Amino acid sequence: MKILGLYKNSQVFKIALAIAILVVCFIGSVFYSQMKKLDATVALIANSNKTQLELEKLLSVISVYETNLRSYIITKDESYIQDRFLSRGKIEESIQNLKELTANDTLANNDINRLQILIENRFKLFRQTLLIAKSKNAVPLDLNEKLLESSHVTQVMKAFVTKIIFSESAKTKFQNDNHQFELRDSIITAFLLVLISLLILWLSFNKMNVDIAELKKANDKLKLLNESYNTAEMTANLGHWMVNLTSDTYSFSDNLFRLMGVAPNAFEPNLENSVKYIHPDDVEQVTKLHMDSLVNRQYTSTIFRYLTAKGELKYIMGVGSFTKNGAGDLIKIGVNYDITSQYKKTLELEKNNKELQYINKELEAFNNIVSHDLQEPLRKIQMFISRLEEKEFEVLSMQGKDYFSKVRATANRMQNLLIDLVDYSRTIKGDKVFSDTDLNAVLNEIMHDLSTNIEEKKAVVNVGNLPIIKAIPFQIKQLFINLISNALKYSKEGTHPEINISSLTITEKEMQDYKISNKEDYYKIVVSDNGIGFKQEYAEKIFLLFKRLETDAKYSGTGLGLAICSRIVDNHKGFIKVKGEPGVGAEFYIFIPKGDLL
Repeated sequence: MKILGLYKNSQVFKIALAIAILVVCFIGSVFYSQMKKLDATVALIANSNKTQLELEKLLSVISVYETNLRSYIITKDESYIQDRFLSRGKIEESIQNLKELTANDTLANNDINRLQILIENRFKLFRQTLLIAKSKNAVPLDLNEKLLESSHVTQVMKAFVTKIIFSESAKTKFQNDNHQFELRDSIITAFLLVLISLLILWLSFNKMNVDIAELKKANDKLKLLNESYNTAEMTANLGHWMVNLTSDTYSFSDNLFRLMGVAPNAFEPNLENSVKYIHPDDVEQVTKLHMDSLVNRQYTSTIFRYLTAKGELKYIMGVGSFTKNGAGDLIKIGVNYDITSQYKKTLELEKNNKELQYINKELEAFNNIVSHDLQEPLRKIQMFISRLEEKEFEVLSMQGKDYFSKVRATANRMQNLLIDLVDYSRTIKGDKVFSDTDLNAVLNEIMHDLSTNIEEKKAVVNVGNLPIIKAIPFQIKQLFINLISNALKYSKEGTHPEINISSLTITEKEMQDYKISNKEDYYKIVVSDNGIGFKQEYAEKIFLLFKRLETDAKYSGTGLGLAICSRIVDNHKGFIKVKGEPGVGAEFYIFIPKGDLL
């Protein structure tokens, strides 16, 4: 795998290929040098052979010359010496050829010069012997002496020529052996050259196949990526475009054509053709912004409208920025988003916001009515009820007293309902300004405010060490007032109410049940009591607006207290849970996120 990885590495392969080419060049140069040496060896062998041939010819001519001279002396036949000048010319030609053949060999050339001197001496004896032989007064003894001297010189000359021939033969043998050695080396070098060339060819072929496979894989991946991108563009209702500032050419994606209401490649992509689909009122603005950006190279962002051939109006957000392609050309890339749906939703949202503002004003007016206009007559009713109770209650009949008690209870319930409505509306409309809130200080204030009720019920309220949290102070105070008041209201007869308020650690089960990823993200405040409790099946119902459980009629309520608690916890992006058991009591679990999650 490691070798395959190196093989696929283009840089490594290039280095290896360069080294292989250098090796081939080196072996090629060695092979060329060997061929040159081989040619030189062949030339030397041929030269030696020619030298030997010329020497053999020279000996042959001299032998014939000497034989003809002897034949003439014996027979006096002139025909034997008629060609002596022709033979002399052949000898001089051979000497000249030998000098040329040994021109590059100083020792051999010196031998040829010495041989030439011996031949000159021999021809001098030939002439002297011939003159004696032709003389009428020739002395046989002189002729015999000349013949003996000539024979001796001939033997010396032949021995010298034989020596030269032997030397040339030795050279020929040495050069021939050297030739065989160089020929063998050349064959090995040629084999290595062919082998390495084939290896390079094989590696290159395999690398080419790998590159082609990788290229095909990359092309397939690119094709899939393009298809995915086109699908993503269609899904996201966007299209992209590019303009090459060097070649002044544009390119549009398929979905950009679709945004303009035409088929892909319906026209040549350029600025002139695309502005035909821009709303006439936006053409000047869009064109100027685009052309200015091509000059100052600035990022662009604008909202304009497309008007398709079918008359469909689309709101488009276009952005563009500059970069350079692989060739170094400056290009501008832009993306056009179809924001028609978002634009219409924004208009609808603005409309809803206006309606909401109107509703809030009405709600505020309603709060004023509830807190002032409705409570004012109610207070007068309660005032008159109090006066009747002081002055006229004793004179009423038993039935009248019963009616009077019901009227008073109804008026009190009405007042509580109005107060709860005001409190609930404040949780919806009130200012939601978060600040560091010490729950210990909040509970101290509540204990003071509810001291009369707590004393009347002879209740015990245990408050543990509570944290400082980010909260809306007046709402968090209302939360605990409602929970404590609820515990006092629904206490059991004959039992002193006991209310416990503490800060506990979130359990693993609670993390699973309530999908809390990190228990350090929330505060957990528990408010428990020993009141009448309730069935657990009503745990969610008690937080609904105007929902009251079926309890004894003596436990009056408006159905708003716990709904207000739930709303307050929602305002703090938390949640509230409750567990109850009839005759045992109830436990309220408040989960408030810490500051970073608000």
